[in-house]
Amino acid sequence: MNSKSLALITGFGGINSAGRSSSHLSYKNLIYNSLNEKEQLEVLQDLAVLQGKIEPLGRAWETISGDNIDLKNYLLENAALIRKDTMVRKLDSDTYDKDGVILDQIKASAAGQLPSGFDPSSLYPARQHPKALQMTVFGMGDALGQLGINWKTVMDKISPDEVAVFSGAAIGQLDSYGFGGLMQSRIKGSRASSKNLALGLVEMSADFINAYILGSVGRTGHSVGACATFLYNLQMGKEAIESGSAKVVVVGGAEAPITPEIVDGFYAMSALSDDKRMIELQAQNNEDITNGPIQEKACRPFGNNVGMVLGESAQFVILMEDSLALDLGAKIYGAVASVSSHSDGFKSSISGPGIGNYITVAKCVSEAEKILGLKKVRNNSFVHAHGTGTPANRTTESHILDEIASTFGIKSWPVTGIKSYLGHSMAPASGDQLVAALGTWNKGVIPGIHSTEAIADDVFNENLDILLENKVEEKNYYSAAFLNAKGFGGNNASAMILSPDESENLLEQKYSRSKMASYLSKAQETMQKSSLHNKQSLKGNYNVVYKFNENVLQGETDVKIERGKIKLKSFKNTINLKRK
Repeated sequence: MNSKSLALITGFGGINSAGRSSSHLSYKNLIYNSLNEKEQLEVLQDLAVLQGKIEPLGRAWETISGDNIDLKNYLLENAALIRKDTMVRKLDSDTYDKDGVILDQIKASAAGQLPSGFDPSSLYPARQHPKALQMTVFGMGDALGQLGINWKTVMDKISPDEVAVFSGAAIGQLDSYGFGGLMQSRIKGSRASSKNLALGLVEMSADFINAYILGSVGRTGHSVGACATFLYNLQMGKEAIESGSAKVVVVGGAEAPITPEIVDGFYAMSALSDDKRMIELQAQNNEDITNGPIQEKACRPFGNNVGMVLGESAQFVILMEDSLALDLGAKIYGAVASVSSHSDGFKSSISGPGIGNYITVAKCVSEAEKILGLKKVRNNSFVHAHGTGTPANRTTESHILDEIASTFGIKSWPVTGIKSYLGHSMAPASGDQLVAALGTWNKGVIPGIHSTEAIADDVFNENLDILLENKVEEKNYYSAAFLNAKGFGGNNASAMILSPDESENLLEQKYSRSKMASYLSKAQETMQKSSLHNKQSLKGNYNVVYKFNENVLQGETDVKIERGKIKLKSFKNTINLKRK
């Protein structure tokens, strides 16, 4: 048994175009047709509340216009409308394109927008925060609620410096409250705000979590790797726990890239699924073009496709060192067993693909073989492909996966691409993948690529089962999930995540039966509190944490330094200066 600590996934949360992440709700929206009616109603209720369509009134419910409703009947009658306001769809011009640049000049009408009507800035004093930071505040609170353990209880078990936060954006905050406002101010005849520069920085998501949510004095940072950014941060989190430098790590990413400037940038690179290309593709596929582009099918991974679609998302996972997780009774949703990142070597184009991703996928599959054995890798694993929906991606990524499947004797490797539902959220894109993978272990369903009706002729899939429909198995069927990301500049990363069952199998090899029995008893209370978070959120009572100007520590009065330790006011434990 490896003596290194396991990086266990003990909490997760966030928001993307499919909805709220905790309790697997955004994932369940992806596999909606594979759910029973009770689960479908929960998804619909959560979305309708997020969208502001309905709200509770005591034990009853009413619409936003004040009409009393029977909740179940309302949800069933309006199911299509509620879900239509989620995932990739026609761009809301009032929210994203008031000047008509995207819709009228660039003519790119599809985007993976947050559920219509959901405004995270309305849930706390946002104070001109860029949207990705608003989403950070909401998403991190969602993850803490799903954790089911009070954060002070966690911190009382560890030293103040044994927590780490790695989170941020790939491009930065480019809306009017961030770099966008800074760059446009003089041109538009206004003055830049003092907040524009500071709040536009790519690592600001981690900074907000430290300063306004956790009050952390531990390690902080953000490793930017284009579209692989979330996995770069996940690698840092895993290594921090394995090295012992941190016992709890928040890993995340938040990006709101649906702005005219970013859309225009991808359009200029011919990487975007714009309206003209969409209509041409629809005509080639003998699809209806009388009503213009079909936005819901704008991103078609591994099919005949024309480009990618931008989406927005904020995703966070809470990793915990295994002995601490057992002591606290944390619910185990999986384990980060392997993360690999590599560059491409010499390149002809900074935006072109290269060979680094062969290395990252191969290393993760090889590590899975060591931990699980080849039989489980061949029969009980699946892949979340990067799957951007571009012609270049469908050939290069499919070749990588097919070659490695052949090398390890995998005959029909299940592969999906959820950007077909969500669009490409840049930094947190693999966070979207990870949350969906955790959902598969909850329901046993891998979401199929709903927008692609047939695999393109130039896709390599001799050893792949590229899923065009939901694949349904028992919830404990899959032992491991592989997440893959290919980014501009040669930023490639892959991860191998173990299922909850396989994670607990490793813990049982490491710890005594009495220790595990004690853990399972404590975990029941944690799951009850996590369930309560979901019940409250279903009514719109979100766990939004924002502590501005609270318990601010002053160096002159609140820090006591000795040669062997540092004592900070409001922290139970000291920082040990002699600890290796």
